[in-house]
Amino acid sequence: MKSEKETNNPESVTVVPINSDEENGFVQISNNVIAAIVRKYTLSVDGVIRFASQSIMDGLADILSRRSYERSIVIDLKEEGAEITLTLIMRFGAVIPEVSAAVQKIVKEKVKEFTGYDVIKVNINIAELEDEEDAPEDAPTVEALVPEGH
Repeated sequence: MKSEKETNNPESVTVVPINSDEENGFVQISNNVIAAIVRKYTLSVDGVIRFASQSIMDGLADILSRRSYERSIVIDLKEEGAEITLTLIMRFGAVIPEVSAAVQKIVKEKVKEFTGYDVIKVNINIAELEDEEDAPEDAPTVEALVPEGH
C-alpha cells in the first residue's frame, strides 16, 4: 500500500475489504475520515486542550483557514497499518505520560473499530502546556468539532 502523509488530501484513501469477499467490492476511506475519528477521540481525553500547529507556515495557514487540527494529525499508511502522529497542547498540570497513554489507546481502538484498519503506532508530540482559561478563544473545542450525539 502506498504511504500517504497528507490528511487533507481527499485522494488519500485506505482501501478496506468488506468481509474479505472480492465479489462485494471494497470501501475507500479518506484520510480525512481517519483524521476526524482521531480528532474527536483525542479531544475527548481529559488533559488534552487542543491540537497545535507544527510549523510557522502551518501557523500562518491556520490563521487564514482556522483548521490547525488538520495540520497536527499526520497519517502514514503502511502495509501493516497506520502510523499516526499528533501534535498537541495539553493542560498545565496534566500527567503527560498518563494523558498520552490514554490518547494512544483510544486512537488505536476507535480507528480500528470504525475503519477496520490497524494502527501500529500513535506518536505524540507535546507542543505546549496551557491553563484551560488561557486557551485562545478561536481554538477548536470538542463541542465545535464533534456533532452532538456522537
